[in-house]
Amino acid sequence: MRKNMLVSPQNCTTEYDILAWAIKLRQPVSLVVILLCAVILFTTPPSWRGNASIGLLMDMSGLALVVLAAFGRIWSSLYISGYKEDRVVAEGPYAIVRNPLYVCSFVGAIGLGLASRHLAVLGLVVLAFLLYYPVVVLAEERNLQRKFGQDYEAYRQRVPRFCPKRFPLVEPDAYPLRPRHVRRSLQEILWFFWSYLILHLAVVLQSDSVVAAARHLGAH
Repeated sequence: MRKNMLVSPQNCTTEYDILAWAIKLRQPVSLVVILLCAVILFTTPPSWRGNASIGLLMDMSGLALVVLAAFGRIWSSLYISGYKEDRVVAEGPYAIVRNPLYVCSFVGAIGLGLASRHLAVLGLVVLAFLLYYPVVVLAEERNLQRKFGQDYEAYRQRVPRFCPKRFPLVEPDAYPLRPRHVRRSLQEILWFFWSYLILHLAVVLQSDSVVAAARHLGAH
């Protein structure tokens, strides 16, 4: 299987050059998905409009996933911030999966999709993530293989990409942090909570608009 094959440095460089566009377009693609979600959110009624209990359940489930994703990203950032280009990071969550930041982002994206109360938004977010980000991850892995060679190859063979097979706790007694990089990571994590609050406000405003429209029609 390809997972167990050693990729030569030359092939890593070639594949990275081919896939590098995915990394460069990561933010524009994310922005397009966000805009499409906004259009769906403000032009279509909530999928659970007629059932307040299901809507509340989706809200609470979404918030729980966002909080879980935020803590996961904080944990990951403490280990990776400032070290990604220096060495193979294999401690903390990076001993469980090779891409914990993307796993946590996916969990958070599902949470935001649930909080939107729109199945179309949830489906779009999941589909975009599953189709696009594996290409980004593959490009980043080829870059790491090119830079770190056998060290990263041994890590790649030992630790799964996304789905954990076991949960080893590799936590050193002391670990040097780079405050500037950690601060930037924490600022990025705040966007999950801002996004949740914005989505919740949009849902409330939309619900009020639907109620007002129904009252208006009822008055006539």
